[in-house]
Amino acid sequence: MKVLRATENQLHKFRFLRKADAPFWVMAKYYALHTSHYFANRHRHKGYRARKLEFRQLKETLSLDSDWFTGNIPTWLRFFDEQNLYARPHLDCLEIGSWQGLSAYFLLSQLANARLTCVDTWEGADEHKAGKAKGKTVLSRIEQSFDANLAVFGERVRKYKGTSFDFFAEHFRPSVFDLIYVDGSHHSDDVIVDAIKCFEMLKVGGVMVFDDYFWRYYDRVIDNPAGALNMFLRLKLHQLEIIGFDYQLVIRKTADSARFAEEAAAVAG
Repeated sequence: MKVLRATENQLHKFRFLRKADAPFWVMAKYYALHTSHYFANRHRHKGYRARKLEFRQLKETLSLDSDWFTGNIPTWLRFFDEQNLYARPHLDCLEIGSWQGLSAYFLLSQLANARLTCVDTWEGADEHKAGKAKGKTVLSRIEQSFDANLAVFGERVRKYKGTSFDFFAEHFRPSVFDLIYVDGSHHSDDVIVDAIKCFEMLKVGGVMVFDDYFWRYYDRVIDNPAGALNMFLRLKLHQLEIIGFDYQLVIRKTADSARFAEEAAAVAG
């Protein structure tokens, strides 16, 4: 029964990848990574699952109305290890979309060398206003919950209240972040802007995580995150590599565009 469910799940994802117009090399990478993680790293994955359960116990001390993050913890722990993030002396991180701060809490609690900029309107997106989280009580307290949950990290957290578009307009600099998590508005129009601008702000060798590649809320498949992310992957094909691909997509930047290479070198110098 377990094998049957797993097979049905993979068939569902294959159909989704095709409908979302994923390039063939992206589809191939998904299945290659899925196979590698399942067979080659099963022992390590057990350790990641154990740490996920530990964090789920820890999060019970936080002020939360939902948990859309902890299921992805093995994906994060895997690239933390593979990219040797624990050993880096300083990590400048950016999060687009923070909600009540669960993912931010995880990142800062796991990476003692990290500083994090959190960008959110704290007003909810389309799916929050129309779905289960619509209640005025929940939407009215998400920012308060975020502040309470992240207070323990003090100056390691920088909070920007506004849209990602406004943040880019006011604070854009190329190649300044080591790790970026994109989990803002899930409409493809917004996702493509977040993807391009964040990629420009990511250092070469830096890691970027996109939430909800396989998520579907809007009627047209291409209006969901995958539609924008497949376009982004085509545009930046020669400047990145896919290093993780579960429900979330994880990429590592391998090169700057010629447009920003000179400016990025000046910033680094």
